[in-house]
Amino acid sequence: MRACHSMTLLSSKILIICFVGLSLHACRNQAETPRRPNFVVLISDDQRWDQLSYADHPLIPELHTPHLDRLAEHGVYFTDAFVTTPICAVSRASIMTGRYASTHGMNHFRTPLHPEVISKTYPAALQDRGYKTGILGKWGMSTEGTDEIFDVFNAWMTQGVYFHDTDSGKIHNAEWLAIKAREFLESCTTGQPFCLTVCYKSPHHPYQPDKRDKGLYEDVQIPKRETDTPEAYKAMAPHVMEKSLNRWCYFDERKDEATKDSFEKNFLRCVKSLDRSVGKIMQSLQDLELDENTVVIFLSDHGYLWGEHGLGGKWLLYEESIRIPIIFRGPGILDSMQGSKLEQLALNIDIAPTILDMAGITIPDEMDGISLFPYLSGYQGQTRSDFFMEHVGIVDAENPIPDSRGVRSVDWKYIRYVNVEPEVEELYHLGDDMLELQNLAQDPNHMDVKNLLRERYDDYMGFLQ
Repeated sequence: MRACHSMTLLSSKILIICFVGLSLHACRNQAETPRRPNFVVLISDDQRWDQLSYADHPLIPELHTPHLDRLAEHGVYFTDAFVTTPICAVSRASIMTGRYASTHGMNHFRTPLHPEVISKTYPAALQDRGYKTGILGKWGMSTEGTDEIFDVFNAWMTQGVYFHDTDSGKIHNAEWLAIKAREFLESCTTGQPFCLTVCYKSPHHPYQPDKRDKGLYEDVQIPKRETDTPEAYKAMAPHVMEKSLNRWCYFDERKDEATKDSFEKNFLRCVKSLDRSVGKIMQSLQDLELDENTVVIFLSDHGYLWGEHGLGGKWLLYEESIRIPIIFRGPGILDSMQGSKLEQLALNIDIAPTILDMAGITIPDEMDGISLFPYLSGYQGQTRSDFFMEHVGIVDAENPIPDSRGVRSVDWKYIRYVNVEPEVEELYHLGDDMLELQNLAQDPNHMDVKNLLRERYDDYMGFLQ
C-alpha cells in the first residue's frame, strides 16, 4: 500500500526493497473458500513476543499457553512481528485502521478517530459488505463514531477493570470476554458473515489474574533480564532517560526482590488467564459449528520492558516494547502452511488490509499496511524490508516519555529522540546485537549505514506527514 510504494524510492540506496509477487487475485483463486469467511480478532494488552510457550525462546520455560500454542500449530505464526507505536490506544487505532499514527491522527485514549478515518477501518468496510460486526472489552479510544461501524459495542475507552459483577458473582475479565464472545456468536445467523473483535485487559497493569491462576509459578525463580544492569542503563544518554516514565516504572515495579517477583509472576498469571479464555472462545466456535469458516487472528497491542536497559513500561522503540506475537488460523491457509513460523516482517498495521483481502474487499489506498494473505496461502506477495516506528506527543506528565521515531530493518535499527537537547541517535546491528547493547551511532565504521537509515527516516517523515 502507500508505505510499500514509498519503499521503492530508496531501493538503490539501502537493502530495503518492496517486492510485488503474484497478484492477490490469482492467489485468492488458488485458495478460494466456499463462503465469505468470518473473523475473530483477539487483542491482548502488553504481551510481548516471548510471553507464550510457542515462541522460539519463551521468557521462562515454565510458562505454558496451550490454547495459543494450538492456535499457532493449526495456523501461521509470525516470528518477526511488531507494532509501529508501542502504546495501547494508538496501537489499537493502527490495528483498526491499518495506518501509522502519523496518518490516522489518534494519539490519546480520549481522542476519537476522525469520521473519515473511522469509515475506512476494517469493521466499517466489513459492515458495508453485509458483515455483522462486534467489539468487546478495551476499545481504548474515544467511543465517538463507534455506533456507525459496530452492530454490537460492549467496550470502553478507559482501562476498564479486571473483575466484572455478574448475576453469578465477580468474574475475571478474560472469563467475561469468553462468555460475551459466545453470546455474540450464538446471535449470528447462518447466512450473515461476522467479525468479532475481542480486546483483553490481560496482562496489563494492575496485573490481577483469575483466582484459578494465583498459585502459578510460586516456586519459580524468574531471572533478571540479561540487560537489566547499571552498565546497560548508563550506556544511554542520561538526559533522555533519567527522569522518564520508563525509569520511574522500573523502580516502581522492581524496587526490591519481592516487588519484582510479584509483578512478574502476576503478569504471567494474567497471560495464563488470557490463554484459558482463548481456548473457551475456540471451543464456542467449534460447538456452534463456526470454526471451519472463521479466521482467528491473535496479536498484542505492544510489548513491555521487564527491566531491560534498566527500564520499565513500554513507549520506547526497543525490541521488548515493539515486538509482539501475531497468529493467523482458519480458512484460506493452506494445509501445508499450518504450523509454519514465518520470518517476514509483520506489523499491527497489516491486520486490517489482511482481513479485507481475505474477505475479498478492496484495500483502501489510505491503509499503510500490506496484506499478509499471500503468505498464509503459500505465495510470495508484497513484502517489506523495513518499517517506521514512532511515539511522539502522547503523554504530558511529571515523568515524561521522550519522543522518539525510528526505522527498523531486518538487520538494523535506527532511533532518534526528538524532544531533547541535544537530540540523540541510536544505531544497533540487530544481526549481531539483538539485545541492543552496542550503540553504533558514533562509530566511524558504520557512518554509511547510519546515513542511509537517516535518509530512510527522512523519506518516511516526508511521506507520512
